[in-house]
Amino acid sequence: MVRVLGIKIIDRIKEAGLLQKILSEHAGVISTRFGFHELSDEICSREGFIIIHLAGDNDECDMLAAKLKKAEGLITREMAFSHGLSDAPAECNGVTLLGILVPKRDDLGIHVQKIFTTFGCIIRTRLGVNEVYFGESAGLIILELAGDRRQFISLESSLREIEDIAIGRICFPA
Repeated sequence: MVRVLGIKIIDRIKEAGLLQKILSEHAGVISTRFGFHELSDEICSREGFIIIHLAGDNDECDMLAAKLKKAEGLITREMAFSHGLSDAPAECNGVTLLGILVPKRDDLGIHVQKIFTTFGCIIRTRLGVNEVYFGESAGLIILELAGDRRQFISLESSLREIEDIAIGRICFPA
């Protein structure tokens, strides 16, 4: 199983130390970590987000997820990819992360990229990592979506037309 945790930090300045302590205790199962927050000349958001790609001992991964879900000041959501997982697209108000697990086949990458290009105006952030999915190489792509929420559903629907990929979603309330 492939697991991704999404963490919303309510107040980065207040909660960063606690979060870092928990992540450091379980660093052995964190394969990839990516953090972001809104930043411009006018604003530096106190709210932040972290995406964690888990790998390793399942019990250790479960302990990390449980600690994060119990911690005050954090909202934790999980995407888990199992063979054949693909729930229906849903509307999401707030920060939306979309996960796409793409088996390594010569033809799939081109189709997925074509869809990403078509919907490029709603993809704010893209992260790609290598993964092993049921014993075979795969690519795990995490997208942060922004903009027209109707386009989010169209993007998901277009991706679902491609056989053999798995899709997961994390939604954080606004």
